[in-house]
Amino acid sequence: MMTDRARPVNRKWWLLAALTLIAFTLRVYQLDGQSLWSDEGLSLYRSRLTLSENLSNIIVVPPGVPTQDTNPPLYFILLSGARALLGESEYALRFLSVAAGVLLAPLLYVMGRRLFSTQAGMLAAVFGTFSPFLVWYSQEARMYTLLAALSLASVYLLLRALDFLTPRLAAESEAARSAPQVVVRHDWKHDWLIWAAWIVVTLAMLASHFNAFFVLPVEGGILLLALLRARRQALITVLLLLALASPLMVYALSRAQTMLDPVFRFRPLDSIAQEVWSAFLVGAPHEIFQPWWAVLPGLALLVVGTIGGMIDKTRRAATLSAVAYLFVPLLALYGATYVLPVYIGPRHVIFILPPFYLLVAWGFALIWKRKRIVGLAALTVVVSLMLWWLVVQFTDPSYLKDDIRSATCTIAAQAKPDDVVVLNDAISSFLFDYYYTRCGGVAPWKIIPTYPSLDFDEALRQFQIEADAANRVWYLTQPRRTGGFDSQGLDEWARGHLLRLGHQTFPSLWLGAAYQLYTAHFPILQAMPPAAAARDLVWPSAGLHLVGIDPITVAASRAQMRTNLYWQLDRPASYNFDFTLRLVDDTGAEWGLLIGPAFDNWSPRQWPAGKIIQHSIDMSLPHGLPPGDYALRVKVSRRRTGEVLLAAGGSEEVEVARVKIE
Repeated sequence: MMTDRARPVNRKWWLLAALTLIAFTLRVYQLDGQSLWSDEGLSLYRSRLTLSENLSNIIVVPPGVPTQDTNPPLYFILLSGARALLGESEYALRFLSVAAGVLLAPLLYVMGRRLFSTQAGMLAAVFGTFSPFLVWYSQEARMYTLLAALSLASVYLLLRALDFLTPRLAAESEAARSAPQVVVRHDWKHDWLIWAAWIVVTLAMLASHFNAFFVLPVEGGILLLALLRARRQALITVLLLLALASPLMVYALSRAQTMLDPVFRFRPLDSIAQEVWSAFLVGAPHEIFQPWWAVLPGLALLVVGTIGGMIDKTRRAATLSAVAYLFVPLLALYGATYVLPVYIGPRHVIFILPPFYLLVAWGFALIWKRKRIVGLAALTVVVSLMLWWLVVQFTDPSYLKDDIRSATCTIAAQAKPDDVVVLNDAISSFLFDYYYTRCGGVAPWKIIPTYPSLDFDEALRQFQIEADAANRVWYLTQPRRTGGFDSQGLDEWARGHLLRLGHQTFPSLWLGAAYQLYTAHFPILQAMPPAAAARDLVWPSAGLHLVGIDPITVAASRAQMRTNLYWQLDRPASYNFDFTLRLVDDTGAEWGLLIGPAFDNWSPRQWPAGKIIQHSIDMSLPHGLPPGDYALRVKVSRRRTGEVLLAAGGSEEVEVARVKIE
């Protein structure tokens, strides 16, 4: 029979299990719903490397240029193992981050209970579960949630080790006073297991991200205080840790002497703090900072937890530990930015998220003791804001990551073997190749300019060669190459010298995803293809003739209709035209519409008179288009004024062809 004492214990663990399950559900929800983006492409690349290649931290950028990665190897070694077990789908590649993100919830509980109270620990786990910031980075194939989990585990294990040390010293001191001849025996093996675990986890933390070094001053301070009580044991541990960490420290110093990405910039401390608190308490918005009213409730709890913990003598040391864990790494990182910028966003200080949630949770626990209604209101506001932002992250289209998947697969589906695909950014080529292969791309692809060249003239020469040789050029203009190359210059040249056949921009949060479709072979024909059906439709005022149309094809899904129209001018045009094409049924109801010029960068004023111009039509059709007979009708107007040109016979709109939808 369950005792009264056992019930709350079981209830506590059941609640923690429920929170862990919720954390897992939130993190796997739509896990593969978004495309991998460029940084995740680097993770994919390193997950394919051998252990020795990962330890070298070398990334070979096409066409074979070795570069030094700015991130240490542990995450990628673990990801390589996950890939070997699970494959390399988006879901599989992101699952390691999911696992680390889920682990944070019980870790927050354990640390909160150790520092403050069971209630504070449970509430910290609640924040860790519903945090939009943690959910976001749990769904990204990068090392950030692993870094947060390891930093929390490292600090927790250090405090556990010191917990074992303090009672032993107290017992030895008491025994010495009462009976100097008595030898107090202690389980040194158990102590050293805790110390060994702390060393392993701390080294793992340092091997996950170089910013983890900013946690060391906190742990170093805790250990220095311990030296006052147990010099021999703590000193041996510190020296052992320094010996093991020295290779990473040497590498970190060498990294500090290299040039970082240009997006790293110096940021004032107040700006960093405001952005970090906004992201931790609510979520990361486009505007960098959340509105003050959304951040204020959580900050108020943070202040209450900090001040209340300082006043309470029984929790003063624990509060000081949490405050130091929160602010010392942040201040150390800020100091480092005067030498070399190492901050680009809250993810780079994710290792201080655990103490932030712990202090906020402790503030709630203190308020709950005195004013439960106020505490409940504060908790409701903070968690409601987190839930609100989770909905935003999952549903708002503006929070879609760079959709390189759709851009690449769209190109792969349409590019033919005699086309060429040109990439501007060599770093993004890992991800492009991943999706291009999965989507069955057959056209060859090139990187222009050749990495790491910044020579624009040479890049333009390469681009011209590819454009002249290929039927069409699919130019992936975004993501753009950074670092000083004039990426836009190539596209500007193409628009002035090549015929643009199409373009598309895809959802993007950071670096962009877009392509332009060009050809150097203008669609000027001496005669219509044999398969085309002749037409004799004339717009006398413009000297414009529609002389033919290709057979119309409709996709099996009835979502797309394609054909080619053939135009001819009997004299040079003095203005540009807009063409309006409508697909209508026998009642006149409209089922398809296409409006615009035949070519967006080739005006009819540049069309040679007497030649046949091929105009490709690609019309989207509505979902649920019923089968039946339809008419394709065309109207011509002056582009600048909108004046409708009358066809021979005085009609504004004429029928070009009949279309049978089955």
